[in-house]
Amino acid sequence: MGKLPLDSFIKFPSGAEIHPWRLIHRDGTISWKQALLQPNGELHIPTCQAHEAHIIKTAQRIEELNCWASQNLEPWECLQPKKWYTINDEHQPYAEGYGCCIFHMVMPLEKVVKLLEPHVQSHETIELKDNCIYFCRC
Repeated sequence: MGKLPLDSFIKFPSGAEIHPWRLIHRDGTISWKQALLQPNGELHIPTCQAHEAHIIKTAQRIEELNCWASQNLEPWECLQPKKWYTINDEHQPYAEGYGCCIFHMVMPLEKVVKLLEPHVQSHETIELKDNCIYFCRC
């Protein structure tokens, strides 16, 4: 946790050095900065390889769900994280990277939830919460 310049590479528990602006998935829409940067400017770097893996898997699912929510829209009209990996958060899914709050750039949240519900897997949760869409993988 700290305020690192966003033009520096971050050393992850896996040993990878990743730039915050790099997309988590090559053809995706979500960058590491969006997963790790807090509204107050603090950068929460994964503390263990499991958290790093949770973030990657959660990003993959958000990207997959985005395909259902954003059909026939421009690439920038998509799901985006609002709150994600937060070290020491009292809510374990945030503290470990497998839960996040997302919003859609152009569509009402209620409509997005209705579009996504049929595509949510049995071990996942999606619901409206705190003026965003709460998504959790476990």
